[in-house]
Formats: sequence, C-alpha cells, structure tokens
Amino acid sequence: MPVTHYFTLGNLSVPSAWIAFIVAFVVAYSAVRVRYGKKHAELLSDAFFYVVIVWKLSVLITDFSSVIRSPMSIIYFDGGVVGFYLGLAFVAGKVLVDRKKGRLAADGLRVLFTSTVIVQAVYQVMMVLLNDGQLVTQVVTIAVFGMFVVFYWIKDDGTRPFILLFMAVHVFVAAWQPAGVVGTPVIVTVLLGCLFMAVDWRNRNE
Repeated sequence: MPVTHYFTLGNLSVPSAWIAFIVAFVVAYSAVRVRYGKKHAELLSDAFFYVVIVWKLSVLITDFSSVIRSPMSIIYFDGGVVGFYLGLAFVAGKVLVDRKKGRLAADGLRVLFTSTVIVQAVYQVMMVLLNDGQLVTQVVTIAVFGMFVVFYWIKDDGTRPFILLFMAVHVFVAAWQPAGVVGTPVIVTVLLGCLFMAVDWRNRNE
C-alpha cells in the first residue's frame, strides 16, 4: 500500500510506513515472546536493531555530501530503500555466520521466520488502516494476510512448504496493490523467504 498520510511528532513529519513498521515489530516481539520465550524474542529485537542502525547510518553512503555539509542531518535523514536493503543484507549475513558457527539453532530459524510472517502481516494491515486505498485492495490485504497468520500460528511450522506458501500469499496480495509485485515489501518477503529456504535446506542435509 502506498503512503498517503504523514503524522506530526514534534518537529518531525513521520510517514505512515514508519508507524506501521514500529507497530508490526511490537506485535511480533510480543507474540514471539509469549510463544517462544524472552531469549528467542531477543533474536527479533537484535535483528530490528541492526536493520534500523544500518538503515540510518547508510545515509553516509546514499547522501554523503549532505552529511558533510550538515553532520546533524544524519539524525533526521536515512538511507531510504537502499539503506533498508543494506540493513536486511547485514542481518541476513549475520544469520548465515551465526548458523555456521553454531550460534543459531533450528528453532532459532523458526523464530525468525515466525517473526517475519507476523511483521509483514501486521505491517500490511497497518498500512491499509493508516492510508487511503481502494476498498477491494484493503479487503484482500487484510483478509488474506489475516487468514494466513492465524493458519500459521496454529500450525507453527517453519518448513519449506510454509515458506513457499508465505511468499505466494504475499505475491498474490501484492498483485492487488498499486505497486504490484515489484514493491519493496514483497521483494523483502521473497528475499527473506529464499534465505530461510537455503538455511532450512542446509539444516536438513548436514
């Protein structure tokens, strides 16, 4: 869903996407902590922290000249979509390194996949609630993501079929949205889905 509304927080004009992302993280963290415990919930909080830090600091790469002219701009600006992808790439690399060194168990992978499912679902629903859009698109987004989350929460199965189903669900919903299947959220789902499938395959063949 495209951003159509901004909210004022102090001197900052915050896009609805930021609010949706924060709410999605809070809901996902709470759900993971309830189901898997505090230790596993820290996997999600660490991933969120790294994504945000890399996303903010990546402005040094995406707009270095502005930061040189005004160093304080690093507080108000970020690396945009490029910075967000860099943050995800950093977290993906950390997951692979932790797995190779034995610091990420099989259930840790399931926790991260569960977190991804909830974050994406809540983010999509919040974007529908916070922004304007066509009624059919809003209904399809809320209904499909809502049903998938409930189904997954009952099954709690982070195996390849569910990873593939999650990617298919998001692609289906994205096809109804203005940005289509090339929007950042669905690309993130596909990339993370491929990462989870690769790690799951390695776990099964070792």
